[in-house]
Amino acid sequence: MSKVVLPVVVDTNFMTIPAQFSVDIFAEAERVLERRFEFVILPSVASEIEAGASDSKGGSDKLAFRIAKDLASRCRTVRIEESISELPVDNQLLEYAVQVQGVLATNDKELRNRARERGVPVLYLRGRKQLKVEGTLA
Repeated sequence: MSKVVLPVVVDTNFMTIPAQFSVDIFAEAERVLERRFEFVILPSVASEIEAGASDSKGGSDKLAFRIAKDLASRCRTVRIEESISELPVDNQLLEYAVQVQGVLATNDKELRNRARERGVPVLYLRGRKQLKVEGTLA
């Protein structure tokens, strides 16, 4: 197995999968990617998760964000260039994934399409029970 670690750039909605669908994203990613990888979180995504977890409204969304916040501690938060950090979050995710030649982990259909156009592989939830990779891994 290669010593190169594949960066998997995670979107906020991807981090809520375990709470919403009872899917272990870490075990599933290992099964699907079949290589060493590391989930990475951009500061903007960490902020979205934090905001969702501390939202004054209760309910299942807040619980999903609290679980996502706990899972985020198993990921590496990365610094991004200022030119990227000024973009909308979806653009940040896509640009960073291109920059590091990583995989984008998202369930956002529009973002998945944009990633496909840019040649970025996408890790996403399929059928509410398993992860799937779309595109070619480097």
